[in-house]
Amino acid sequence: MKKIIISFIFLLIGALGINAQTLDSVFQDNYSKVLKFNFGWLYDNIENKDSDNDGIWLTTYDTNRAIIHIDKNLNIVHSINTTDIGLFRLFKANNKLYSTISNCNEGTEHYLKSLDLVCQDTLGNILFTKRIKNEDDDTIKWQNMNAIMLDNTDMIFCLLNEIPNDYRSDKLRLIRVDTSGNVLENKVHNNIYEFTNIIPFNDQQFLMSKTTLLQTNSHVTYFVNNNTLEIEDSINGRYAYNMRKINDSIVAFNSIERREFNNGISTYDGFYTYLYLMDTRSKYSYSIEEISNPLLDSIFYGAGEENNRSKKINIDFINSDSIFSYFTISKKWDGIPDQMLGTGIINFNSQGSLNYFYQTPIDIGSMTLKATSDGGLIIPYTGNTGLYLFKFMPNGYNSILNLETKEKVNINVYPNPAKDYINVDFDANNFTKGEIQLFDMQGKLVKKAKLKTQKGNRVDISSLKAGNYSYNIILNGKAFGGMMIVVE
Repeated sequence: MKKIIISFIFLLIGALGINAQTLDSVFQDNYSKVLKFNFGWLYDNIENKDSDNDGIWLTTYDTNRAIIHIDKNLNIVHSINTTDIGLFRLFKANNKLYSTISNCNEGTEHYLKSLDLVCQDTLGNILFTKRIKNEDDDTIKWQNMNAIMLDNTDMIFCLLNEIPNDYRSDKLRLIRVDTSGNVLENKVHNNIYEFTNIIPFNDQQFLMSKTTLLQTNSHVTYFVNNNTLEIEDSINGRYAYNMRKINDSIVAFNSIERREFNNGISTYDGFYTYLYLMDTRSKYSYSIEEISNPLLDSIFYGAGEENNRSKKINIDFINSDSIFSYFTISKKWDGIPDQMLGTGIINFNSQGSLNYFYQTPIDIGSMTLKATSDGGLIIPYTGNTGLYLFKFMPNGYNSILNLETKEKVNINVYPNPAKDYINVDFDANNFTKGEIQLFDMQGKLVKKAKLKTQKGNRVDISSLKAGNYSYNIILNGKAFGGMMIVVE
């Protein structure tokens, strides 16, 4: 499988303003664009279970918080300032927001003494607050929390304790709560682990992984009953986090593993992020093709540190043949500080084949990503001066603005992926002549054809080998680019 490595370099600029809620354009080419809020930083994403799920809901903050909905074109659809600094927003369902707030501090210690579920409308008005964990429920000092919302909108909260001077936990509390704040079930499990991750799986079970990172025999993914919170089955294997269900049997996840290198003088090692698919029926995990191989011996991929409290999402898809993930890329040498090389966006299918790899020099320290119905991807991230929104369009933007004439040129190349032919349609004012040029991944021109009309141009590609190609469409002397896949 060939890799597509496309890079662009741009300067992120702009001053931080804290009042107006606007987006400023920082960069755009045919594959990507970057917009910047002139206020605030990304705090967390809000998992959206409602029908308006073709964009992304976020919580940002500066001197206060804001609830923001960004559509797939990076337009601000909804933005409300709030002052509830202590809320940790989690879910949007039935046009309501569900958050938690905790009583955490006792002297110099920091732990969850009690936990409340807070329900708000999308304007930030509190509809109710209900306690789901009382201070006197137990004497365990719960340090971290994770949560999921099941398909029936019940919520599962996972609390972790911490053993002093060890940074590991020996107890885990699961709490099942409905959207009215009623506690339906409560269960404590005993084990030793450093990290855990939970995701909804089916009507009967959710998945929960646990690990002690340096002890590979401790890597387990559990099937937990949604109602009783009892463990019903398990898969021993790899450390699974950022898990995402792809279909009834396949789950994609990240795994961190140690790698050793020898530079001829000394041997050194570091942690490297892998991307795996897990078949829950055969109970087998396998690496996505080519992703687990580094670009160079000293190159590391990383998805960022796992944070038990944050709702980080590193895998998303609309179509299981086009699944997105991203990694930070750094160069590590023994005794030399890490050199950040940017971010790689990876696209693969549910069979484990790599579609393409897009490399950008931006270091995107993101907490989430969102696949969109137009085949693209949104990644919000915090830069040096605030919140940025990165939109990636692997097939190119269909609507391109001609900066000289201020006119829109709408281009559609389909089907994509294609087999024997492609169609090229476009809308352009004062059209006189056009051409499409196809290039392989080495930049060699492999096909060109005249475009005689604005609709119904059919181009024979049956002679092309299966793989990834870029194209230029030249209209009246102006070139517009895109990407396409040819299949057998």
